[in-house]
Parts: sequence; structure tokens; C-alpha cells
Amino acid sequence: MGETTDLPLAVDLDGTLILTDMSRVTIRRVVLPRPWLLPKLLWLEMTGRRAAWKRELGQRLKFDPAELSYHSTFLDWLKEQKATGREIILCTASEMCVAEKIATHVGLFDDVMASDGITNLRMEAKGEALAERYGKGNFAYAGNSSHDLKTWPYAGEVIVVNASRSTLNALGDRPSIVFE
Repeated sequence: MGETTDLPLAVDLDGTLILTDMSRVTIRRVVLPRPWLLPKLLWLEMTGRRAAWKRELGQRLKFDPAELSYHSTFLDWLKEQKATGREIILCTASEMCVAEKIATHVGLFDDVMASDGITNLRMEAKGEALAERYGKGNFAYAGNSSHDLKTWPYAGEVIVVNASRSTLNALGDRPSIVFE
């Protein structure tokens, strides 16, 4: 599977830990039944305040984390990593209240870093936040998508989970571990 380190491990949520996207879940459960929210959400998006609309929708979302589909092989590996004492952080662009609920359900995470109503924690913003906390190259990052291509350059260890062929090709030989 590849060599791992003992670097703190930041784990992406959408498409990595879970096999869905919480934005889609939120739109389906919050926005579609309440179409009157759409103009405000569009306005917030157009004015560059995506984190604000994520916060509003995340606080309205009612869901049971047990109903989500998890990447079972990767989750088993995370449990093994946790058993060695490795620090594991859920680090996601999803809204904090959504991420915390999932982290509590999974029960492996030492901390949660997520969008907070002001900062949309994705791509470079995620990499910068992790580098600010741990130092550039002093953490591992597990992700899956083209968005994560902007986060991985900040990481000292690259773990790829459930990625498309184009994402794998863009990374070249950089990944330490790849989960299908």
C-alpha cells in the first residue's frame, strides 16, 4: 500500500471519508424543499460569500451521519492509524456544524477544521490553514478531487482516496498511498 509517516493526518470529507458530497445532500434536503431560499443563496454566491451560505444551510440541515456511505477500506485504515497514536483531523470545506456531527459519529478525529461562515476552507485556503497550524510539509493530507490538487502541495505526505484517473495523473508519482 505504501509507506506512511507519523505526520498529523488531515482527512477530507466529501468523496474521501464519505462517498458523497455534503453540499449535494444539503441542497437536496434544505434548498429543494424551500425554493424561496435560492435568491439569497445566489446573491451570497455572486458576492463571494460562499462560506456564509454554507453556514446558513448547514445550520438548517437535519441528517443522521450513520445514513451516509463511508469509504470502508479507508476508514479501516484510519482506525489502524489512530491505534498507533497518529493525530487525525477532519479537514473539510463543509460547514463546521455538519463536519463536527460526522466527526463525532466516526469517533476517530482529534479535531475538526471546516468552513466557518467566513472562510470557505477549500483548495489553497485549506492548504494554507493546515500549513499555518503544522508548518508546510509537516502534515499528511488525504483527499480525492481536483480541488485537493491545490491542497496537496502544502502536505509532506499525499494520500489519495477514491480519485479520478485525471487527478491521479496530475499528481504523478507524489502519492504515498492510493485507495481505490
